[in-house]
Amino acid sequence: MSLLVTGGLGFLGMQVARHYLKRGTVWAPRYGRAVALERITLFDVPGMLDPDDEAGGIPADVAADNRVRVMTGDLTDEGVADEIVDDDSLSVIHLASMVSGDTEADHLRGWQVNVEGQRQLLESLRTRAPASRFVFTSSTAALGPVLPGAADADDLTKLLPQNTYGFHKAVCELMINDYARRGFVDARCLRLPVIVVRPGKPNAALTGAWSTVVREPLAGIDCTIPVPMDVRLPCASYQLVVRAMSTLLDEVASEDLGADRSLMLPSLSLSPADLHAAAKQLAAERGLATFGTASARAQEVATRIVSSMGERSDGSRAMALGIPRDESAAEIVRMYADEWGPAPP
Repeated sequence: MSLLVTGGLGFLGMQVARHYLKRGTVWAPRYGRAVALERITLFDVPGMLDPDDEAGGIPADVAADNRVRVMTGDLTDEGVADEIVDDDSLSVIHLASMVSGDTEADHLRGWQVNVEGQRQLLESLRTRAPASRFVFTSSTAALGPVLPGAADADDLTKLLPQNTYGFHKAVCELMINDYARRGFVDARCLRLPVIVVRPGKPNAALTGAWSTVVREPLAGIDCTIPVPMDVRLPCASYQLVVRAMSTLLDEVASEDLGADRSLMLPSLSLSPADLHAAAKQLAAERGLATFGTASARAQEVATRIVSSMGERSDGSRAMALGIPRDESAAEIVRMYADEWGPAPP
């Protein structure tokens, strides 16, 4: 049985691949249970591959596994979705997306990638693998701001996105509900908060600032972010996100979701200042010789976008279905440091 991961060559896609390769099983619609994983297809745009890297930019442990197949292309091109849907008993984790900064700069291309790309993929599944389980990753950007004194946004909160990225995600959530209602695909959605701490180079997502204030200072590098240090957003570790996607794909029954297929991922409301303080505490505990500063040079557009995303969310429905929440900012930073460094001197 096989798993398709779109956006599979990005950081989160690679973490999903590692999780399933280690786990060794995946949900199989044909049998109605998880069975041995025979193949995982990592699909992404061609530019994600590094031609100068012997493994094409793919981590050695993933590249060496003979269950891994890499495919590249553009989901908006005719026939591409049919090429990657080549198993009639398929599970899918759909991560491919234009991120917030790029989508705000080019809303038409963002619509093609984020909305039309998903529609074409769902249509291919409807005709070629209609019983497939399909996990789409939405975003708390679809919510809009939480007014002072208001209850935390939950799965029943009306979606009022205040940026184009959130608008696209909201449209895709409605699409998920309709394809599931009609019995075309067993689709379900996990609404993700800011994912921290991402290693490596920052991407075009404005929420990358929440990772920057941990990653660079722990490497002894001063950093400046384009949003205020005290802006709060729902946050979750990438480790939790991967476990949550796996739980939603493999363990949550369709009847337990009902008509509303979108779940809010349990999260913590954190600011860049909170995460930088947690990183500073860890640096002191581990006796690091240097620790970088973090400051803000707020840009108008970036600040407007992140301030419109809503600072809190309520993931209690997901928790009732077995999806946990991170313990604290300190725990998120510790998990990052344990995996990516720096090690204690």
